[in-house]
Amino acid sequence: MLEHSLRLLPWRVVRALGSAMGGLMHRVDGRHRRIVVDNLRQSNLGLDEAQVQRTALACFHHYGALFLGAVLLLNMSREEVQRWIRVDGFEHWDAAQAAGKGFIILTAHYGHWEAMAMGLAVSGRPVAAIGRRLNNPLLEAKLLNLRTRLGNRVIYKEGGVRDSIKELRAGNGTGFLMDQDASIRGVFVRFMGRWASTHASAALLAVKYQVPVLPVYSWPNGDGTISARILAPLELPRTGDMAQDVWTATQLMTWSLEAKIHEDPRWWFWLHRRFKTLPSESLPLPPQAWQDAIQHLAPKP
Repeated sequence: MLEHSLRLLPWRVVRALGSAMGGLMHRVDGRHRRIVVDNLRQSNLGLDEAQVQRTALACFHHYGALFLGAVLLLNMSREEVQRWIRVDGFEHWDAAQAAGKGFIILTAHYGHWEAMAMGLAVSGRPVAAIGRRLNNPLLEAKLLNLRTRLGNRVIYKEGGVRDSIKELRAGNGTGFLMDQDASIRGVFVRFMGRWASTHASAALLAVKYQVPVLPVYSWPNGDGTISARILAPLELPRTGDMAQDVWTATQLMTWSLEAKIHEDPRWWFWLHRRFKTLPSESLPLPPQAWQDAIQHLAPKP
């Protein structure tokens, strides 16, 4: 019923309704509001309390617009996608694809990642993105349709590395969202001023197969459009030590996202419990020598 009703409304109106809904949730959902506020307070953004509260409210407005907007994306035509979702930086994508080795698409829960992937697909540059199955089969079917109906592909995490290698060998781009807590399966890198357990599979593939890593981020505009930009490939130092090089690549990928968040923190998904995994004997911090070797590459506050 909700999907049918929203389909009768223009994209800009739906996003405005979603923004209003997000503002309401900010008022009534104290638990999630506290998560967002605590994450902002403990970040290295340097916000005072008034700025924290304003940013938290803006985040909820964004979450609401993102949620309702995703409902319209289920049926948006290719022409409408081209109108509302604008992508630039294709020269970096095309150069990486021309090399023929495949490439890593580095992104995160920043801006409107689902719309961004659709914008890439309608440009003739589809993505094979790593994702997990939702527990609810009805919602999973909707999400799979959203992600694949214009030509993108989903790689489920169960066979993620194996299927990613197949995509790379075919010369394709494989997308990784790098901003979720990896529990004991990750490595610790610095993110927003804190240690964060982070999946290293994208870095492992980049280092082992020597493929480029292209950061791609999106953000909403005041006129209702979504912008996305493909950035130049990251420069990943090589020492010949696989463990160090994978950790370094993971840190540099994470810093790429951190730099984007510092540009405008309203668009990151602060609702994540991103820092719940703590260092331990079984998951220690990286050697200090590794950290020291790349400090000059850290984003400047």
